[in-house]
Amino acid sequence: MSAPTSATNPSSAAGNPADAGTPMTHRQRIEALVGLLLGMFVAFLSSTIVSNALPTIITDLHGTQDQYTWVVTATLLASTATTPIWGKLSDLISKKLLVQLSLALFTLGSILAGISQSVGMLIGFRVIQGLGLGGLQALVVIVIASMFSPRERGRYQGPIAAVISLATVAGPLIGGVIVDTSWLGWRWTFYVCVPLAVIALLVIQRTLNLPVVRKAGVHIDYLGAVLIAAGVSTLLIWVTLAGKNFDWTSAMSFGLVALGVILLVVALVVESRVADPIIPLRLFRDRTTALATVASIAVGVALFGGAVFLGQYFQIARGGVRWSV
Repeated sequence: MSAPTSATNPSSAAGNPADAGTPMTHRQRIEALVGLLLGMFVAFLSSTIVSNALPTIITDLHGTQDQYTWVVTATLLASTATTPIWGKLSDLISKKLLVQLSLALFTLGSILAGISQSVGMLIGFRVIQGLGLGGLQALVVIVIASMFSPRERGRYQGPIAAVISLATVAGPLIGGVIVDTSWLGWRWTFYVCVPLAVIALLVIQRTLNLPVVRKAGVHIDYLGAVLIAAGVSTLLIWVTLAGKNFDWTSAMSFGLVALGVILLVVALVVESRVADPIIPLRLFRDRTTALATVASIAVGVALFGGAVFLGQYFQIARGGVRWSV
């Protein structure tokens, strides 16, 4: 990161005490922290709340098995690709504005997902949710680091892990209850997040008060983000279609694999040469960082794979839902 240059915009500082760097009181920081954690809870809740509802959603919208995993994957892929970009933007734009924008995107995506009339629409609107989720994942940690001194941060980082764990565990439970409640239905697995997100937005608007610090020499690696997302998406499309639309050993199959690998290799080349990469490759030279990343990937596969497919197994394979695709 480069050193900060101009801390604030003088014209805006005159009219808004928040931009003038007025220190937040302890109460304001705690209230802002509650709003941030509520926003993060809602965002991570949306990632797993649909898991038990997916068989019902796909059946009601006349979807296929191929589209099943994309309802979850679309959100995760969008959030993964945009999380580093949100972090870079926080060096250039007001952090409060970015948090509000990410919450607004998430709320809009939730409303649109709830009114979807086809699986294709639902997947597209889940991408919008993922854009907001990516912002919240990056910005909550950044804002907390800006509000609290290094000595205090450890005390307030703990609640972040607790909120993420609670949302991940509570999501399938809440989603199952909503789907099984006749007067609610699966659409409320998306609507239930809206009022909580709005409350978080209002709390942050009222309490969060951070100076706008712009850093010189910050560049956003859009090309790297696009290449990584495109490479992963290509491989996901291959896994989704192979074995049904074409053989695993067909020319189409090899072509998709080759395209996905080439895109990821080009992304690695770009990341190794740009000044501010989306994924700093030098971090993986450290053995601890590399092993922690591998462990995180394994945990993510087990967590989301289990949450998505165990629900499908118990509801379809065990005879709970009849699904003809």
